[in-house]
This record gives sequence, C-alpha cells and structure tokens, in this order.
Amino acid sequence: MSTDVILLVDDEANVLSSLSRTLFEEDFGEILTANNASEALEILEKGVIPSVVISDYHMPGINGIDLLSAIRKRIPETTRILLTGAAALDMAINAVNKGNVFRFLVKPCPSDVFINAVKDGIRYNQLVLGEKELLVKTLNGSIKVMIDILEVQNPLIFTKVGRLRKLAHNLALALDLKDQMWEIELAALLSQIGSVTIPQDILYKQIKGVELSDSEREMIASIPRMGRQLIKNIPRLENVAEAVGNQNLVFTNPVKSDSLSGDNIPIISRILKIVLDYDRLRTTLFSSVDAINQMQAHENDYDPSILSVFCTRVLEIDEQITYKATKARLWEKQIFVDDLKIGMTLSRDVVDRNGTLIVAKKTVVTEVLIFKLSNYFRSQSIMTPVFIESDTP
Repeated sequence: MSTDVILLVDDEANVLSSLSRTLFEEDFGEILTANNASEALEILEKGVIPSVVISDYHMPGINGIDLLSAIRKRIPETTRILLTGAAALDMAINAVNKGNVFRFLVKPCPSDVFINAVKDGIRYNQLVLGEKELLVKTLNGSIKVMIDILEVQNPLIFTKVGRLRKLAHNLALALDLKDQMWEIELAALLSQIGSVTIPQDILYKQIKGVELSDSEREMIASIPRMGRQLIKNIPRLENVAEAVGNQNLVFTNPVKSDSLSGDNIPIISRILKIVLDYDRLRTTLFSSVDAINQMQAHENDYDPSILSVFCTRVLEIDEQITYKATKARLWEKQIFVDDLKIGMTLSRDVVDRNGTLIVAKKTVVTEVLIFKLSNYFRSQSIMTPVFIESDTP
C-alpha cells in the first residue's frame, strides 16, 4: 500500500466524494479532504505533509490559486494540481506564477485522466524529494570536509570556531533569529576557513599576539575574502559566503569607500563582527567585563541594537563557553590513543616531541581527530597517553 498522502480540496461535496472514491479504488494511500482552503490549511497546521494537493479554483473565501501559493511557500516539495470548471488563459498564467501549479484539470475530469495526473504528481514529488535529499547530503558532506580540513590543519583555530558557533547561536536566540540559525551557526564555524591558505607560522604568531610584518598582516586580512571564495560555490551557502566575506566590516564607516556599512552589511556579518571581537578580547583580557568595556569604547564598529542585546545577555552567553583560566578544571583521566572515542573532550593540549601543538585542549574528539592522532602515534611523533575530561576522579 502506498504511504503517500493526497489532499483534496473542493467546496462541492459530490465532487469531493467522487474524487475520493476514485483514489481509494486505486489504493493511493491516505486520502484527506477539505471543503475549503481554510480547512486545508488547518490540516497542514497539524503537521501533515501531502505528496499531492488537488484543489478546486472557485471556492468561497480563499480561491484555489491562493491556497496552492500558500502551500508552495510552506511545503515547496508538495505537488500542486488545480481543478477548475473553465481554464481561462489569464487564470492559467496566474496559477503558474503564484502557485507554480504542476498541472491543470478541467471539470468534469475523466477518471483515467485524473488518476494519471495524481500518479505523475506523486512521481514528481518523489523526484523533488530525492533531489532535496541529494542536495542536503552534498551540502553536509562539503561542510564536513571543510571543517575536517580546518581541524587537521590548525587545532587552535578549530577550537576557536567552536566557541564562535556557541556565541553566535546564543546571540541569535536572544535576537529571535531562529529562522536564520543554521546560516548563522555555519557562518561562525566557517568564518576562519580562509586561514587554510595562510602559512602555519604566521597564524600562530597572530594567535599569540606576536608583532606581524606588513605582508603578514595583509595575509591575515585576506582570511575573510579567501573564506568567501572557498564557500561561495557550494549550493545554498551564498548567504554564508557573503557573511564570512564581510565579517570584519565596521557598522559606521567614517571613510567614504566602496565597502558596505550600516544596515547594508548582512545581519549575519554584523553578528560575526561582535562575536569575533568579543572572543578575541575575551581570550586576551580573561574577563568578559573588560572585553565588553573595550567593545563599548569602539561602539561605532558594531550594530548598536545587536551590541545592546549582546551586552545585556553576555554573562549568560559567556557561561556556556569554555575560556582558558575562567572555568574550574574537570576531573581528567589518561587513556591511550587507541582508546579514544568520538565525543570525548581533551583536557590537555596534545603536543609533539618538539613541543609544537598538535591538538588544543577542550577539543571534542572526532573521527578525523582519532585518525590524526593515531598517525602521529605510529610515527612516534607524540607520546601516549593523552588526557580527557571525566565526570569522576
């Protein structure tokens, strides 16, 4: 038996009954009916996701085109079919433009035509869902590869973007930006991906606060631009790419230039500017109060409404982030590299025999990290055991 859900919408009871009976006889799965658009929308409000919606055009209140347009916005993968007593050209054009209608059926509609239209609608729905699943898997795979590269190449920056994601997530919640949450979190995670193009020694100098030469400063300044280049061709990440590219723009730019300023800067970039600067100041000043004081001294750099919310909620947000020298140490235990499990958290830095950092403490163990440390161990570049956080002594 089919698992598809078909929703029929018509204000004529006899038509609704006839169409339902036809679909039941063909074993089309679950058949739902509504006498008008309002009833149909109430069904969708309950979480029902139809494979196909067939709606009459002429109905009291909301007409069929407006209903299908609303369904398109809410559940774009649902196939939409319009049933009408007269297929006027202007109505057809309107239906395509507003509701992106898959097919028109004219009353009275022969059973075989109706059945074939519904079958085609189900096949189209399956095609759309398949493409969507493929896109999501491709997107997630691309993101994972980029984050894995960052984790392997620079453990300090990988730890940093983990903090940035938490800061951005909590700030977005405070700003009630739930609809943009995935883009905001992803922009924070990928904000430093451009650093993979920078030599490691220069990155470490910048992280440690060592004076940089002019050419080195130019390379560091190129990180957002290079990040945008790496991200922009991944499907559905256009907004994330722009946010990453504009992450360092100041809100009030006193110098006339081609750079964006004010509300023209993407809101995700404005969020990134605040969390990036806070994280930088927080890790060097070791105090959330001192970090906020520094930011308020340069308040023109930030969107005032976002900065105000951040300053109001900063202590609550800060408590969820682990900063060096601000949190009591958890218990820890020693384990061998071969005993590492995904999800564990390192309690100490892992360094090679020369003292060079391999993985920073507070890093959550991933599959890639286990492979990396195993290879270092096999080449005798690091000593075991390693230290992980534990809930018990």
